[in-house]
Amino acid sequence: MTTNIRIRRVHELGLKSARMRAEAFARSLREELQIDYEWSGNRLVFKRVGAAGTFDVGADFIDLDIVLGLPLSFMAGAIEKNINERLDAALS
Repeated sequence: MTTNIRIRRVHELGLKSARMRAEAFARSLREELQIDYEWSGNRLVFKRVGAAGTFDVGADFIDLDIVLGLPLSFMAGAIEKNINERLDAALS
């Protein structure tokens, strides 16, 4: 059993600034949660034990899709809340 989390944010940052903020967001997650990530165009692909996903960055949007494995699925609500708060802070 897996759980999907999908988050979309519309912004007015432009592509370059949004991508820089997405990179900073991913670096903080790497340090705190030991995720591995890499860029493929304007898509950041990330993974760690029990979770994987993508972070699509556009000139006026950010789409975050996360798939949580079974152990983390039980904490999906708390994980989604934390990511929403952190993403809002990163984009402000």
